[in-house]
Amino acid sequence: MRSIDSALGIARDLLDGRVPQGKPPTVDEIVAVRRDFEPIEFDGTDGPDADGFLFQYCEVSWFSEPIFAVGFVRQLEIVDTDGDHEEYSQVVLELRYCVDVELRSVGSRTVWWFRSGGTRFEDWLESVTQDPIWVTLQEKELVEFDLSQESV
Repeated sequence: MRSIDSALGIARDLLDGRVPQGKPPTVDEIVAVRRDFEPIEFDGTDGPDADGFLFQYCEVSWFSEPIFAVGFVRQLEIVDTDGDHEEYSQVVLELRYCVDVELRSVGSRTVWWFRSGGTRFEDWLESVTQDPIWVTLQEKELVEFDLSQESV
């Protein structure tokens, strides 16, 4: 088992192994990284919802200009010494685009997957990679890619 603190470094190493230096990742590369990242086990993630993945997209307004963000998140629960929930650590791979009329009309989507949910990870990943948003984004110019880890 790995430390949750190492999750960002592991994700970065997986990404660096697939993406040429200095280039933003493609959707296929991000999906491959998520596939490679899923089997890695982290300390303290034994509960039913302690280790999950999120696929989401929506317009966000916390940047200087409106942004349409599409991303995958791995959420890992952090517990205290008594085993009680303390917080979550999220490793985020996010593609960011300028908002336009078409993206604004798409709206938003949030789809979770947890180990305890009964759905195989590969089936969940396949379903979210079939989302129509990927076709829409083929015509859009990527503004920024972010790989980060944060506590929530």
